[in-house]
Amino acid sequence: MSKDINWNDKGVDLYDQGKYEEAIKAYNEAIKLDHNLVEAWYNKGIALDDLGKYDEAINAYDRAIEINPQLAAAWVNKGITLANQGKYDEAINAYDKAIEIDPQCAYAWYGKGNALDDLGKYDEAINAYDEAILLDSNYVDAWYNKCLVFSNLGKYHEAINACEIAIKVNTTHPNSWDNKLKQLQEIQNYKKKEERRELQYQEWLEELEREQFQKEDQVMAHIRDD
Repeated sequence: MSKDINWNDKGVDLYDQGKYEEAIKAYNEAIKLDHNLVEAWYNKGIALDDLGKYDEAINAYDRAIEINPQLAAAWVNKGITLANQGKYDEAINAYDKAIEIDPQCAYAWYGKGNALDDLGKYDEAINAYDEAILLDSNYVDAWYNKCLVFSNLGKYHEAINACEIAIKVNTTHPNSWDNKLKQLQEIQNYKKKEERRELQYQEWLEELEREQFQKEDQVMAHIRDD
């Protein structure tokens, strides 16, 4: 095994131990030995992202992409980092590139859905989550986030259905249970609001009728006086 691969593997081991700074140093050693070692650039990007060094992470991913433009994973991770910076449109472009390279990449569709959700493009976000789910019907996070988007749209029954599927996929997913309860509460609140509106409407009609009767009585009184 060549020395550059050894350094890259050492970096992966250090990363798995949560030693991100040391992992980056190991990746740098690998890159010194082979400046075109795509794995080292890609792995360095992951470690930098976990440290919150987003600009440096993007530079590392860009270098990996420069070496191998067809590396879908680098485009996906670049999208994640851009989204972490709040650059949602750029993130979507990166996810789209990953999808172009690998249409079967469920995570790229999922990440795109998240970015669209953050932009308030809820219908498009649901479509992206649906694409992820088509590729992986057990993608619990896609089901759960779809539930949240339906909730934002006020579609509480659809939100509950998505939550129920997320729970079936992963019965221990606490957020799914919590959000299902939240959606049920929202439906109850909605029904109560509708009932209050109906009651207020009926009271308003009754008030109009009373006013009309009073006016008619006044007219009849004037007629009798005449």
